[in-house]
Amino acid sequence: MGHSKKPRRGRARDASADALFERALLGDRSLNERRFDPREDRKTLQLCRQVQRALSMALPSAGDALVETSVESVEPMGGPGQLLVRVVVAPGAGVAPGEVVERLAAFAPRLRAEVASQISRKRVPTLSFVVVPGVGPEPRGSGEGGNHVD
Repeated sequence: MGHSKKPRRGRARDASADALFERALLGDRSLNERRFDPREDRKTLQLCRQVQRALSMALPSAGDALVETSVESVEPMGGPGQLLVRVVVAPGAGVAPGEVVERLAAFAPRLRAEVASQISRKRVPTLSFVVVPGVGPEPRGSGEGGNHVD
């Protein structure tokens, strides 16, 4: 019974380690073709969807100022350890984005605990919130858009 050896991956068959090192020093970009991008990583995107689902259920029960809000999207910020949550305030809600920012800051630990109970990860990601006014006629006095809370 013959045993076939798998070819090594990662470097050309005829290239030595010294030759690869020299190519890297000279700036050969072909060595680093596959860079990690968390926005395209399947597991990171799966985590974002789980966090979005958990926050969508938790926000309405977090208080009066957050009843008229919804989670628009959850995106990684550099990696899966820090996530950016875009929260939309419904048009005509009568709630200023500044008030929503204050409420999110007050409820951030509770929302993070809710996320921890819903996802299956060893470490819970840090959540940063951005408040986005909803599409449609804006209520009076809500000219502040894109407020940010960490």
